[in-house]
Parts: sequence; structure tokens; C-alpha cells
Amino acid sequence: MENNHLSVATVEEKNRIDSEFPFLVCLEIDVKTSLGVFVETLYLVNNPEDFDYDGNTYVAFPFEIELGTEAGQEPNVTVTIQDISGAVKQRMNEYGGGVGFEVRVMVVSTADSSLPPEMVETFSVRDTSVNDFVVKWTLSSELHLLLNFPRRRQLRDRCPWAYKSVECGYAGAMSSCDFTLQGPNGCGVHENALNFGGFPSINNLS
Repeated sequence: MENNHLSVATVEEKNRIDSEFPFLVCLEIDVKTSLGVFVETLYLVNNPEDFDYDGNTYVAFPFEIELGTEAGQEPNVTVTIQDISGAVKQRMNEYGGGVGFEVRVMVVSTADSSLPPEMVETFSVRDTSVNDFVVKWTLSSELHLLLNFPRRRQLRDRCPWAYKSVECGYAGAMSSCDFTLQGPNGCGVHENALNFGGFPSINNLS
């Protein structure tokens, strides 16, 4: 079986390469009764500090998400939560062991809390186990966790848009672009700087 880790290692690598602003992996856990009646939503973030996003406070919680794939079988997704406070375990004890809880996995940027998530996947808890303070869930869903994120890299000096695409927005007579902001054939020359898809405010790191 080949294991693909979404969480700390992947996000840290994206953070190092793409931006001064870190990406965070968040969990939204809809606690439900054994009959599927919604009770509450838990908001967790794999981060040393709490994180406010979209009107909610995501509580700092260490966790790992692992995607295992094996030829001819459905990918296996597991979430391992270090539940030192016992908050997750308490809900599991009260509501059917946690089976049937809905889990949304989100990757968000800290650059602007008004931005939508870079990735959202929704799962249902299929199987659970608890060992001391470690909660482990097996999730089921149609999976797309192998998609790259962020959806587009945050590069300082290069525009990712296809020339004359809807995102680019240029419809003039010039036949080419060098995908820069102020280059000799860039967005500035095209009088299209407002649609530049790069992030010029990102610091140049030596």
C-alpha cells in the first residue's frame, strides 16, 4: 500500500515554496446522533494556536490525515486526532461512538480570512477506535484528496492565467504576453494590470 499524507508535511512544503502566508488544515466535524440528527459542529485546526475563519474559531488540535491506496481497492482515509482534552472522545461516547459523524477537511490560507478554502472534501466516519488520548477514524467518501492544492500557486512574479482567458480578461490586439506584471510584454504593457494573477506583495525571499 502506498501512503499519501495530507497535513503537516504537505502543507509545510507548500508554505515553504509558495508563500509567506501559511496554509492550514482544518476539520469541521458535524456531531450526529445514531439516528443522524445533527447536534453541533466541532471546529479544529492543525496549528499551535486557535484560528478564526469565516466567523468560526477553529480550536488548535494536533491531527493527521492519511490517504492509503491499494491497487483495485477504494482509497482508505484515516484521521488520527491527539485528543488530550477528551472533547472528541466525549462526543463519541455520547453519540454512537462517532460512527456517522460528518467530517469536512479544508485547506485554507492565512493570507486573507475572507478567501474561500483552497480545498474542501466531505466524508462520513465509517469506523472508529480510541487508545488513551488518540482517536482514530476511518472515513468514507468519493475521494479527491490526491488533487494538488492550493488550486493555484502563489507566485510573486508570474501570472498563472491562460492568455486571453476569462480570468485574464484581455481582449485587445496584442498577440502574446510574457505573464509578468511589469515586464516588456506583461500586464502593464497590455494595460491589464488589475487582472494580473500573481501576488506581487509576497516578499522576495533570499
